[in-house]
Amino acid sequence: MFVFPCTAIIFHPQVWAKSLNSGFARICGTSKEPVVHPDRKEICRVTTESIDPQLRRNSLGLPELIFQSVTHIAPATNMVFTYPIIALKAGPDMPLSFLLATTVCFFIGNTVAQFSRYMPSSGGYYSFATRGLGPRIGFMATWSYLVYELLGGAGSSGFLGYLLSDTLRAGFGVHIPWWLIALLTFAVIWTFTHFGVQLSVRITLFLGGLELLIMLALATTFLIHPGPGSSYIAPLDPSAAPHHLGGVLAGMVFSILSLSGFEGSAPLAQESRRAGKFVGQAVLLSLVVTGLFYVSTSYASAIGWGTGNMAAFAAHPNPYYALGHKLWGMGWWFVVLALINSAIGVGLATTNSASRVMYTMGQAGTLPSSFGRVHPVHQTPTFAIAMVQIVGIAAVLLVGLLLRPVYIFGLLETIATLAVIIIYCVANLALTAYIRREHPENFNIWHHVVSPWIGTLALLPVLFVTMYPEPEWPYNIAPYFLVVSLIAGFGYMQWLESRHPGALLRGATMLVGSRSTSEGDVDWDQPIAPRS
Repeated sequence: MFVFPCTAIIFHPQVWAKSLNSGFARICGTSKEPVVHPDRKEICRVTTESIDPQLRRNSLGLPELIFQSVTHIAPATNMVFTYPIIALKAGPDMPLSFLLATTVCFFIGNTVAQFSRYMPSSGGYYSFATRGLGPRIGFMATWSYLVYELLGGAGSSGFLGYLLSDTLRAGFGVHIPWWLIALLTFAVIWTFTHFGVQLSVRITLFLGGLELLIMLALATTFLIHPGPGSSYIAPLDPSAAPHHLGGVLAGMVFSILSLSGFEGSAPLAQESRRAGKFVGQAVLLSLVVTGLFYVSTSYASAIGWGTGNMAAFAAHPNPYYALGHKLWGMGWWFVVLALINSAIGVGLATTNSASRVMYTMGQAGTLPSSFGRVHPVHQTPTFAIAMVQIVGIAAVLLVGLLLRPVYIFGLLETIATLAVIIIYCVANLALTAYIRREHPENFNIWHHVVSPWIGTLALLPVLFVTMYPEPEWPYNIAPYFLVVSLIAGFGYMQWLESRHPGALLRGATMLVGSRSTSEGDVDWDQPIAPRS
């Protein structure tokens, strides 16, 4: 059951402004009723148009924030499409690779948690990188972040169209164009995110929970019906991997990619309760939830297939289709339902995150002002939300129609992976600089130097395996697409600074709150200016 945000009418700032005309005479405008200023003896007209609508504050609790990050990670999609890749390296020891990867991601997640503690912001990485390393590096890092969010979410939505179209054709002889299903998916995501953050995030919570339950039920079935030659000890023994410990570490590198997205709750800071506390907790708890899910389901997958024949698991075009049909029969469609949930959930999560960052940039002037507008009733950045969907649709149709729809997921997600590695590394470096400059009294070697550097060093082999050995066509062109997009971003940044000097610098303070209580409450109206 979903609770629609009907409180918009009660708490809308323009409605309240009408009832406060007599008490606040400093706002001048076009109201028909004149108000006399008590001190200056001058007439001032109060207007409701002079108060701009804002994002809906204090509307999200810790559970919603956790599942904003969990669904952003897309656990079911990664289970079906990434586990065979990890098994190629780690064999039955996939759970050990995921355990190590989750530990590494805690070092990376610490950066987001620390920034959210000291300077929660709807700008997320935009505010973090700008405040830590300056406006130019911050802008370019954020440009990379937008590439990651826009293409990552689009890849899931577009590939869902291809997956459902192919499944319906093969299973029932029903022919529905893949692009029609993809467009319908984008329309659903667009609608939910347009009509309120509470609606979209609560749907995200529901879809994410259902996705996890279905895949955990499938994993339980694997344990009850082990594959031929399975050993319940093998997934915990490093010597069972093809290259022993080296295989486990190689699997860990690919496993880290399956955990990206934990930062999804950070841009919703202005709309959350106790943002100075809950956002950081949501980031780390989402890693706990997803890490445990990956460890348990990868263990069960190895048992269900057969720990002695994981090479066949890795080589199979769709091992979960085979296992699902064998053990669940027509119940295999529950797995398809989980994938549908995952695609829509990650679309909702990426749209909410990306649109809030674009909204903040619109407020700061680093994107056109239209991006900074908020709907007066729904209190969502509707223009930014629309642009996320339009860019996503364009990317999916270009890849699907000019190349082939089967390439949508792999190509767009590879570009997104390269982009997110950049932003993670930049944010790690920014944390050290930010804390040393602006909070020297709280500077901690472990939290602010060692932890982010461990995270950065762990990302280097991830970058390496993404690009080498050179992937097959068309995935080998992904790095060039990213480079072209970054060049375009750099050109736009140069033009912006020449036409609007100071716009980049405003990003350091725009919509950055200051923690006002030990419980994590945030004062959004009096942000702390950066120290020089």
